[in-house]
Amino acid sequence: MTIISHGTDAARPRGTDPADPRPADSGFDAGSIFAGSEPAAPEPAPAGAHDGSLAPAADVLARVGELDRIEDPRVEDVQEYLRDTAPEVRAAVLKVLTRAAREGSAPRDTGDTLAWALADDHEDVRRLAADALRTLPELYLGDEGVEALQLAAARGRDAFVRATAADLLEILTRGAAELYAQGLQEDEPQVRIQAVLGLVALRAVTEVAEAADDPSREVRVAVAEGLGRLARPAGLSALEHLLTDHDPVVRMAALDTAAELGVPAPLEGRVVTATAHASWQVRRRAVLALGAAHPDVAVRPLVNALRDRTVDVRRAAVQALERWAADRPEVVTALTEALTDPDPGVRTQVRWALA
Repeated sequence: MTIISHGTDAARPRGTDPADPRPADSGFDAGSIFAGSEPAAPEPAPAGAHDGSLAPAADVLARVGELDRIEDPRVEDVQEYLRDTAPEVRAAVLKVLTRAAREGSAPRDTGDTLAWALADDHEDVRRLAADALRTLPELYLGDEGVEALQLAAARGRDAFVRATAADLLEILTRGAAELYAQGLQEDEPQVRIQAVLGLVALRAVTEVAEAADDPSREVRVAVAEGLGRLARPAGLSALEHLLTDHDPVVRMAALDTAAELGVPAPLEGRVVTATAHASWQVRRRAVLALGAAHPDVAVRPLVNALRDRTVDVRRAAVQALERWAADRPEVVTALTEALTDPDPGVRTQVRWALA
């Protein structure tokens, strides 16, 4: 699904704009506006009513009538009505847009408008918006609408608003995930990388993990990095697989992710094994990753790494062991012995670790 931003506040109803100081509205029966019969006679305005307080019922009905006469409405045509003080008028806007959607003539911003109406001041307006969104699943939602749904799902005023927003977000996510998953079958590696990034954004960990066997090194690196951002148990099996990848670049990406996750138990063995890899770059990344692991797992292979033939690996081992220098006697002993390392940089780093 393609999602774009409309770059306008036209869809936002009154009550969602912090700069709009107008008060919440009184109650009304939203269903009576377009019930198919003549509107009931307006009740007399309350005593003391004046301009700027409750709108006279006759004026409200007049504005509702204006809306009902609009053909092929655009959001620009009804924008002023969306911010009207009377909830009856705001409800009428939603009725007009919903009717246009059913007839196939709704403007592109209709979905966004309905989504923002979930935050309206008045419960009946919010319910109208929720019902329309549920019964019109084919409505297009842009970035504005998705943002409105996210806010409604997290902080909606009513349970039915939160439930509606959450259900719609799930539908959108599922549909988008299917499209991105199809992108994993494209020939171009760059397209598949973008598909992985999209799936990560949607938190679709299962689909991301399935790309761990992609023939492109760059795609597998994107999978390793994405699994780190997702940080879900369901991704550990794929990450364990990437830790044994034949390409050192992919292994290093997987080791970095394992470190970000604190080296979970299912990955400990693979990370320890990587400290003996033929590539010194892989060994160095594995040593650094063990600095985030449990000391019972990490200390022994890190002590062994202090004797690695490559100075960069030995420096990484000192760096990783430093965190346990104060409370693990075997670490203090190993670092003390490392004061005789032939590299002056390692010796300096050891002295700092023991200080």
